[in-house]
Amino acid sequence: MLVCIQQDLLKTSYVIFETLPWPARSPDLSPVEHVWDKLKRQMPSCHSVHDLELSAQDLWAHLPQDNIRCLINSMPDRVTACIAAEGGPTCY
Repeated sequence: MLVCIQQDLLKTSYVIFETLPWPARSPDLSPVEHVWDKLKRQMPSCHSVHDLELSAQDLWAHLPQDNIRCLINSMPDRVTACIAAEGGPTCY
């Protein structure tokens, strides 16, 4: 992949990066997507931006760390499943 880096109007650099094939938009490999999903399901209806902000902060602060730990510990299995599915859908 050729990337253009513009630092200012007079200085432009081009860098070639070798990228690995990666499934597009792969929530299977992003534990934080599962955290956001859990937070969205628990989010109460809010009538103002301020209420939304307070609710989101409260949910985030009280998110059980065991859930986060389980998601992180599941990463080797998620990667294995993604490789086996050749980037397609998995059971996660």
